[in-house]
Amino acid sequence: MEASPFFLVGLGNPGPEYAGTRHNVGFDLLDRLVRSLGVPWTKPWFRPLFLARSMARSPAIICVKPQTYMNRSGTVLPWLQSRYGLDVSRLCVITDNMDLPPGEIRMKRRGGHAGHNGLKSVGAGLRTEEFARLYVGIGRPPRESNTVDHVLGSFSPDDRRSVDAAFERVVPLLERASGTTLDQLITLVNERRRASAQLPSGQLPSGEA
Repeated sequence: MEASPFFLVGLGNPGPEYAGTRHNVGFDLLDRLVRSLGVPWTKPWFRPLFLARSMARSPAIICVKPQTYMNRSGTVLPWLQSRYGLDVSRLCVITDNMDLPPGEIRMKRRGGHAGHNGLKSVGAGLRTEEFARLYVGIGRPPRESNTVDHVLGSFSPDDRRSVDAAFERVVPLLERASGTTLDQLITLVNERRRASAQLPSGQLPSGEA
């Protein structure tokens, strides 16, 4: 029996005014991945989300960008479960993380929302926190700045380059995500956490990170 599709859900806010902001790195990473896969974004009728499906891979990779605002990201997930058979064990949510410096990435099998409204909504939509998440570091704001201004602001040129370099490291891994176990993917992503990290040659590793 063929495994269910691997779902990658990027978090962000819709609209041109939010494009390129720190809070939208989940969208940005998926855009980079979808371009690399060579598949188009489509919008299901009457559904607030964009989908991109790479059916050439088996199992398929399905990328999703909710077109609700960040704090309602999880409202699209019950429909994905009923329409496409979304399996929480085959799901990774991509989101920003202020506890990581710009350009650092980290993947975890599970976790809390730590005050992140997008993750909080995803947990509510799935009725569980037991889903993998891939964090993209955006750094913390200076003491004199507030969090909202920081996450809705744009990266400095240096930070943008660091984040783009992180995308380059992780996109090749996500391209073959459906052909690996979740534990293997977590290990591979975390081995490329920083720009100085080198991926060992040889077979795919296994085990939890």
